[in-house]
Amino acid sequence: MSEGKYKHRYYYKEKYEAAIGTFAVAIVFLFVAILSLVFMAFKIDFIGLRSWGYWLFIPAFFIFIGGFNQLYTNYKYKQVVKNALIQRNFQGTHKLEHIALEIGMRPKDMLRVLLDLRNRGVVQYSFSPDTGEIILGKGISYTQSEEYTPPEKKLEAPIQTEGKNYCVYCGHKLETRANFCPNCGSNL
Repeated sequence: MSEGKYKHRYYYKEKYEAAIGTFAVAIVFLFVAILSLVFMAFKIDFIGLRSWGYWLFIPAFFIFIGGFNQLYTNYKYKQVVKNALIQRNFQGTHKLEHIALEIGMRPKDMLRVLLDLRNRGVVQYSFSPDTGEIILGKGISYTQSEEYTPPEKKLEAPIQTEGKNYCVYCGHKLETRANFCPNCGSNL
């Protein structure tokens, strides 16, 4: 597959991300709005909430719409990735970047979708320890190392892997020296 073929390929503009935070914010807004109605009914004046709190129904509504939009975006991404894997009969060794370019998705978003699909049992895959390519149809069982400590969320530079028999990013115990983690695909 030629790299230049997809050089200027359109990517989906939305991101694949969890919608739980959006729904949590909407529920907080909804709770405060309902609380203001209770204060209004019992004539309780707490920081003036009974006079302005019911207005929070409006942003709560739009935040809920945003949460459902994110759920729909995630659903579309999962369908696109599943269709790409169906075309490959859920078998074979493929470069993650090639599949992502083919369907117009950012590789990091595709990796997150694949992880969700694997966690739900929809697809089985692992990564080649030598090349980092995705091996469809070959499952992997995660074994966490006792020495593993999760890295910080924002990394300034790659974590040193010298002398470690586990993936420093996901904690998967490595049985042999590998260039890539067979569980998460991280470059070691």
